[in-house]
This record gives sequence, structure tokens and C-alpha cells, in this order.
Amino acid sequence: MKKFLLSLFCLIFMAATSEAENYTHVFEDGQLNAGGGVVTLSGIEWNATSATSIVWNANGKGVQIGSSSNPNKDAYELSTSAFANCTIKSVTINSCMANGGDATLTINVGNQTSESFALATADAPYTFDCDKGTGNITIRWKASTKAYYVSSISIEYTPDASSVTVPAPEFKTPLAVYADKVQVTVETEDQSAVLYYTVDGTDPSYEDYINETGTTKCSKYYVMYFDLTETTTIKAMAVKTDGDVAFKSAIAEQTYVVSRTMPYIPAKEITSGKRYAIAAADSVANFFYTDEANGTLATSAYKAPNNNYIETVECNGFTFTATDGGYTIQNHDGRYVSAAGNGFKFSAEKPGKDALWGVAVDADGIATIKNATGQTIYFSAEKQEFTSIQSSQATAEHTLPKLYMQREYPTFTVTPASGTVLERLTEVIVTCDEGIKASNLKVTSEGAVTTFTVTQTNSTTLTLKAKKELTTTNNVNLNINFTGDIMLNPNGMNMSIPIAARYGKKTLVKYDLVGDAPAATIDNIDPADGSVVEQLSSVVFTFSYYMNPSDDESLQPRLHLEGSTELIPVEYSTNAEDGVKTMTQGAIKATDAITKNGTYILEVPTGYFIDANGKNIEGVTLKYTVKNSTGVEELVFGQENNAWIVYNATGVKVLETTDAARVKALPAGLYIINGTKCIVK
Repeated sequence: MKKFLLSLFCLIFMAATSEAENYTHVFEDGQLNAGGGVVTLSGIEWNATSATSIVWNANGKGVQIGSSSNPNKDAYELSTSAFANCTIKSVTINSCMANGGDATLTINVGNQTSESFALATADAPYTFDCDKGTGNITIRWKASTKAYYVSSISIEYTPDASSVTVPAPEFKTPLAVYADKVQVTVETEDQSAVLYYTVDGTDPSYEDYINETGTTKCSKYYVMYFDLTETTTIKAMAVKTDGDVAFKSAIAEQTYVVSRTMPYIPAKEITSGKRYAIAAADSVANFFYTDEANGTLATSAYKAPNNNYIETVECNGFTFTATDGGYTIQNHDGRYVSAAGNGFKFSAEKPGKDALWGVAVDADGIATIKNATGQTIYFSAEKQEFTSIQSSQATAEHTLPKLYMQREYPTFTVTPASGTVLERLTEVIVTCDEGIKASNLKVTSEGAVTTFTVTQTNSTTLTLKAKKELTTTNNVNLNINFTGDIMLNPNGMNMSIPIAARYGKKTLVKYDLVGDAPAATIDNIDPADGSVVEQLSSVVFTFSYYMNPSDDESLQPRLHLEGSTELIPVEYSTNAEDGVKTMTQGAIKATDAITKNGTYILEVPTGYFIDANGKNIEGVTLKYTVKNSTGVEELVFGQENNAWIVYNATGVKVLETTDAARVKALPAGLYIINGTKCIVK
């Protein structure tokens, strides 16, 4: 058994280099016996049931199961689990039966079962095309008279994706603090693979990319993020495909810190819980990039637009917190800074009392920061870094740092307040008591039918005026977005507060517009009621304005074949593939596209669609006719004296009669009767 499993693993592993693999076994004398049990056929183990008799047919038909005098009336089965982790494309059996026999053949793959094939008297292939089949394979013969034969088995499959190793991507761009933007390169050493990635913190998913739900595909084995302008977590994986099978690498992850320039004002004293820039000359201390680190603190340059403040990247601020015995100092992600040798240690663990810092600031903002053992923070002009040394070790090239406190973000007052429920909206007022003015500020309304102009009303007030008044008839659930900068302007300081740095990509002010507008109506239905279509997949509804589907189970749409009460599964959809473009459109989609010819009824109850004011939208009953040249008809009998010529699905003639009863008695399955595909149930 171990040898077999190893052979199968190798077989599956090698499949990664081809579109699909084929397992084929041609039977020889002595390979099956009447007693059944486990048999090995071309390296694969099969379980065989017992039979009344099994012999070798000398006329080239293969293994003979049963005989005229001793037919095998119980079903005979061959089954295997060897392909359970593979995707089965098709299973083909070459088989036949004795003249005058009545043998049938069915093939099962997992939870999929083929039609019941009526065997011909000449050896012929019978193929079951699976729909991405997975699971055990079972081949079953059944007859009540005479013998039947099997000459070969062929299985087309693709291997289990877990058997192929794809190297994980590697990040080539160094970790650092980037003040404005960074270009990130990610590569995989396997240049036959393709990268899939996300930048929103979620794990990349090959399946999500296929379904257009978030993951991005790169056109090559490497991907570059040009002008990354905010702190971003990038997750990437490499994928190789072989037919329908995807071979995936582990997910590689890296967070790049892009921190906007922020104002810090000179500190004359320490306030617990505030953030401070540790500065000397024209440099400020950086934080370490790894979770646990030891060493000196590197520096980056700061800007000094005027004597009132300096600008440095926000993540270069350190939080000073008073505690019993001194202060803790933490970097931007909360790790504690303590002295270690002539440098520092960064740790998630709060330091002990001896490692706390004492802080004293003089009138010029010069800070003496030292611990209980005398280790003091100095700036080394020679090495352009911050160290931790005893005062007795300091030389002329060592200077004590200055502390600058991070300025508080401004408080804006918005009128009407965010979240207000309104009947109409004309303007929004933004105020900041310490002084405010617009700088490259743009205001748009998300999902609305108007834009806003920005007017400087006075030194503390901006007025956002809608070019067109908003009401319930032209917008609901309104989002107003700010982009650009707002300038704080106390005493003419003109201190820039980038909107993106403080609030993310935009400031979002939200309003709900509701009123006495009439319920929305269905303005258009595509395809139209009464249409004749080749297939019925989705029905798109367009409304007079915004709507949503109800989740009340008693109001769900009903789709059924005319004259039948059996419901066909449907779902609400807003996928682009269904033609849905805006909130004023929605689609009712058949779970599986309908291609069977017939007349279908779609009933949408009143109240399934509701508008943004919570009012019911009147329901409809629609009728569609599916008609196509490949449709399969259900067998309908005419007059009893008609002539019936019947072929099975493989083109073998199985019956010619004028007796409808004989046609009705055919085993259930697909037939061609008088030139038309028909289903016998």
C-alpha cells in the first residue's frame, strides 16, 4: 500500500507540467475474479464486488461478467478512492453486452452520477463528462439476462493543487520610514508563476480574483507599487495554473510605513501621554523597524517652516507617559524604549523601575533624559544618531536633544452635524475656532447628483454650497468627501493639516435624506415580460430611484416552469456581469442558467423591493419562453399508431416500434427519438 501511495503521489506531482493527466487500463486475462476484493489495475487499487462468474472472452471483448446460463443479476462494481484529491474531467468505459441482453452502465464521481447507458452489442466507449468532479469513482454494471463485457477504463484528471510547491513572493524594497511615497517591488523566483496581491489588509485569494471581489492580478511574476503614499500592508502570493487547477504559494506580507509630515511645537515642559519629537541640529530620531531590536537610533531630517513649529513624519513621535518612578517612552506602535549598552532596546514589555526615564526640560527646550543608572540620551554629530551614554562619556560632539510636542489635531464643527436626517440639503458649514482656511480643498458628494463649491466665509469658517439642492428624489444616504489640505491659521501661522494624514483618504460626512417622496417604481425590466430567449439567467430591474431588496423570506421571488409547482432557485445579484450598474438597479438571477425549453413564470411579490424611504415597490408577474436548438424536450406521446425510432445518447439504435408502451418502458435517460433529444423519466 505504501508503494502504491508513493507511486500515485509521483504521478500527481508530475501532472503539474501538463494540461491534464490520463489514467488508462486495458484489461487482460486473470485481472478480475468472481470472488471480488482489492485488485491492482495499472498501478491503481480498485475494490471489486463478487460476481456469479468472471472469465476472459476470447473474441476480444475483454472481461466477461456472467453468462447466458448464469447471468450476474446483482450489480457488479469497480470503485477506487485513488483520485479523491484530484479533479476528474471525464471517465470513459469501453464495454458491451451479449446479443439479446439488457445490460446498463452507470458511472459515479463523488456526488455526480452519469445517465444510465444502455450497452450495445459491439464494444463501444461510454463517457461521463464531469463538472469538476471530485471524490471516489464507482463504475456499476447491471443486467438481468446474459453476459456483459468490459475491455478498458480511462480517466482524465488534473492533480491536487497541494502536491505542487510554488515559492512564496519576496519583498525587494527595504523596510524604512518613507515621508512622502515609496515604490515597492515584490518578486517570485518562479517566473512561470503570476502574482496576486491585496493592499487592504485582506489575504489575497485566487478565487476572489476570478469572482472580481478584491484581489488584483499582476501581469508578470513581479509587481511594482508606484508612489505608495500611505502606510500600507501588502500581501502577495504566487499562483501557477494547470487547466482548472491553481497551485498557490504561501502568502508573503509586509507593511511599509509612509507617514505624512506633521507639526510639532517647542516643548517647555512634559505633559504625560503626549507625543514628542526628539530632535538635535536638523535631525529627529527614527524608530526601529523590527519587533524586537537593539541599537542606536537613526535619524531623519525635519523641516522648520518658521520658528513656531517643525515638521517631521508622524511615526517619528515618541509618547512620554508618567509612571511611578519616572516616564516610559514608547514609539508609534507602542514598543517601549529603554537603555541597552550605548544604545537602546525596543520591547513590547513594559520596563522595570530602574529602566524608566527621568525627564527635565529647560527654558530653551533642551531635554535631559536619563535613567536610574545615569544612561543619558545624546545626539552624536559625528555618527548622526542618538545614543545612550553616561554624562561622563559625553564629548564636544555630543549634544542633548530638544523636545517638540506634537500639535493636537484641530476640532472641526460641521453643520448640519454628520448623521443628521434631512428632507433637503443646500449647504454645509465647517468651522474651526483657532482659524482655518482651505488649501487645495475639494468637496464631492458620493453617489449624489451635484458637487459643492468651497467658500471662505471668514477666518474660522468654510461654506460648502451644493450646486443643486439635494432631496430624496435625487439622493439618499449622502456621503460628502473632503480631499486636499485644511490650513490651520492661528495668528497667521498657516500650519498645514493634510486631510489624508489625519482622516485617511477622505473626510466622510454622512447624511440621510428622507421625506414624503412617493414609492419608487419599476421603470424597466430586461428582458421584457413575454420575451423569447435562448437561455434565462438573470432579470434586471431599473427603478425610478434608490431601492434595496427585502430579506423577508415570505416575500422572496418565485421562479417555476409553467404548470409546475417546483421552484427553481434564484438569488438577488448586483454583479457587473448581470448588467447592474447603480443603486437604482438590481437583478434576480437563476442560480444555474436555464437552457431547457419551456415557459417560465417569475413572480416578484409587492414588498420584495423596497425604496430608500422604506416604502413597498409594487410586485410583478413575468412570463418568459426559453427556446433554443439544443434544448432537451420532455417526451410527449401522440397517437398510439405513430412510429417511434429510438437511439441512445451515443447514437446506437435501441428501439423501433409503433407501440408507445414500449417507448414508455425505456429505462430513464437521454434518447434521440424521431430526431429530437428527449428525456425519459
